[in-house]
Amino acid sequence: MAPKNWNMQKSKLNFILLTISFLIIFQSNVSAEKISFKNCKIIEDTIGESIHNGLNDTLKEQGKKIIPYNKKESLNKINDKFEFINRTFNLETKIVEVVRKEINKEKKSHESNFEVKDKNTLSIVNMDERGDFSTAKWNSEKNKLEFEDTIVMYDVYYYKLSEGIVEKYQYRGSYKELIKIEKCESNFSLPGTTDSENIASGSGFFVNRNGYFITNNHVISKCRSKSKITFKKKDIEAELIAKDEKLDLAVLKADVKPDNFLKFSNERPEKLQKVIVAGYPFGKGLSDDLKFTQGIISSLKGYGDNSNELQIDAAINPGNSGGPIINEDGDLVAVAVSGLSKDITEGINFGIKSSSVMNFLDVNSIDYKYSKSSTFSFGNKKINNLLEKSTVYTYCN
Repeated sequence: MAPKNWNMQKSKLNFILLTISFLIIFQSNVSAEKISFKNCKIIEDTIGESIHNGLNDTLKEQGKKIIPYNKKESLNKINDKFEFINRTFNLETKIVEVVRKEINKEKKSHESNFEVKDKNTLSIVNMDERGDFSTAKWNSEKNKLEFEDTIVMYDVYYYKLSEGIVEKYQYRGSYKELIKIEKCESNFSLPGTTDSENIASGSGFFVNRNGYFITNNHVISKCRSKSKITFKKKDIEAELIAKDEKLDLAVLKADVKPDNFLKFSNERPEKLQKVIVAGYPFGKGLSDDLKFTQGIISSLKGYGDNSNELQIDAAINPGNSGGPIINEDGDLVAVAVSGLSKDITEGINFGIKSSSVMNFLDVNSIDYKYSKSSTFSFGNKKINNLLEKSTVYTYCN
């Protein structure tokens, strides 16, 4: 019996040591055991859109002219109210302090307890009783939304540390909904990455042999210095040529002559069409090797009926942003841009349609090529060779 008891005790000890090691690695990853999210900006606000649509329904019933919803204008109106929104996570006390400063108003702050979900994610769950939107009606006299009934709701916050993302989901019974997303400046670095890699890194791909390449605007928007690419094992500076914040696209130029580049598909994307995603998820912290995922096109619209995007079930992770999404012929179908939280959803990721990318390049007078019609699949070896020579890792300080 003694050896059996000893093995059980030894297993428990190994588990405890492993847990302690993880916490040490996690907590030593940032200075002073604190993580800061600064200058947070709201980039998605579904509640605001729902209220606006509710107002339009009332106006329509009254025979009045409806007011089209302008997402960019609505978000700017919210963000312009604040001087700043900052968060500080204390890993020792497991308390986050949120500080908000509205223009011409006193600074406000509050604290909450958070949980360590994994090495890149913290979370908070709040329970509350609020107005039931299914019973909501717009009161024109009081100029506000009124509720006939209430419902118990759970707000779930996910803090993506390396991305500086705050996601808020709402649960009402079995129903769940993405409510809001904020983008912040984060000082957090995943284990195995350097500060310079983590500040802003992603993927990109060449669109011609003159060194022009596409990536997402959010990959380069916080750069304090020139962007760089890793090209044939060398770090090459790249010049920003043009950007589109609404589409989330940027085109840059590096002084290189790529061996290959991607051509744009001359066919419209279709549901169930097979696609391949290439890029550098989690930067070079995972490895410096180009990585692939594959799946299908799930929908021809993005989040919030965005017709510039399509939805795929192939995995997209931090670092894939700006990477190519191609079909089986090796032609560009879309550009990887985002995905919903893996804790709530599975296989819901988005890409910017190649047609929108072409319009962006046309406006900025950048040369690119269509692909000729193909009646056969490229094959894995040719696909791999094409993507290896046309896809790049991009980063900046």
